[in-house]
Formats: sequence, C-alpha cells, structure tokens
Amino acid sequence: MLTDVLSVDLAKALEAVEGWLSDYIRQPHSELGRSGPVCPFVAPAQRAGALEVRVRLVGPTPSQTLIDEIVRCGLDEFSEVGWKDGNPNLRSLLLVLPDLPPEHLHLLDAAHTALKPESVRRGLMIAQFHEQCREKAARNPEFEVSYAPVPMMAVRSMAIHDVLFLADRREWFEEYAKRFGARYRSSTRGIDPVLTEMYERARATHESGS
Repeated sequence: MLTDVLSVDLAKALEAVEGWLSDYIRQPHSELGRSGPVCPFVAPAQRAGALEVRVRLVGPTPSQTLIDEIVRCGLDEFSEVGWKDGNPNLRSLLLVLPDLPPEHLHLLDAAHTALKPESVRRGLMIAQFHEQCREKAARNPEFEVSYAPVPMMAVRSMAIHDVLFLADRREWFEEYAKRFGARYRSSTRGIDPVLTEMYERARATHESGS
C-alpha cells in the first residue's frame, strides 16, 4: 500500500530532528546531573560536518528483524561514510525512522539491547531516542534523557566518557580499556575524576573476577 510511504512528511520529520538537536540536545538541562549540554559532542560535530542524518522507512509492518537489520546496517554504514577530515571521535550517524508508529517504538529499545554487544566490539556506541524512551541519564537515574519527537538510533565513535555505560559488563569494559586504558595509565590529567573513579573500580572488579 503506497500511502504508507507517501504519507510520511520527510521534510517535517527532518525539521523536527533539527529542532530537537538545537533546542534540546545542544542545550543544558537542569536534570542532567552535570553542567553542559545534553550531548556536548553534537555542536562540534555539526560544525565539523561530522554528523550524518539518514532516513530509513520501515513500512506498514515493522518487525524486530527489520529494525535490528536497519541498526546492523547502520553499524556497517558508519565505516563507509565519506567523513570529512577532522576529529574521528566526533563522527555520528543518526538513523531517523519517521514512520515507526508509537505501538512499535519498543522495537528500537530491543534493537539497542540486542546489538549493543556488537557495536561495542566495533568500537562504536548506539543509543535509541523516541517519545516513550525510558533510558536514564548516566548521572541522574531519575531523568529520562533520551526523549525525541521522532524515532531514531544514533551510532557514534566510542569516547572516553563511555566508561559510564560500559563499566558493568566485563567484555564491554575490556573493549573500552583497549581503547582508553593507556590514557588512564599515563596520566589522568584532564579526565573527569568521576570517569577515573569508575574506570579504576571497574578494572579492580573485573580483574579480581578473572
């Protein structure tokens, strides 16, 4: 049925995404548990031309298999984008699913759970955003930070602050430590003390369990 695709107002959806980025993601929020914008990397990524927004239509019968495949393809696509020169740590790919209906938003949550191990092995992080998302802020478990007016999944390079999301599981922490452990061993100068504390606690926990 063609109306499922034709009824999607892509311009309106992308306008809503841009408004969300500028009015929410790039702004500070009193409930974050820290200073600075909701995501401190979006503004510099946009300035560097390192934020790619891609639309993916799911059609009239979205399934978990389909949503998982869209996200998995996003992981592959991340390495194939013709990124502009600059800091690779700013690279982000935003997969926008404007026709995913409210009753199927949970498929994004399930895709995040299923594919996070794969993304971490690749040195990437994924995060889902939608109107019903219950993901909490890393420093305030009372704040549901991942609200968005349009369903989407973000794929980005792993960053040093991701110890906040990777410390609990040994295999995730090991992937993190491969990439950032040398930073902590050489000098913690310039690293948020909260990150250092979490890194050392996770290292002690996982090493004692080996």
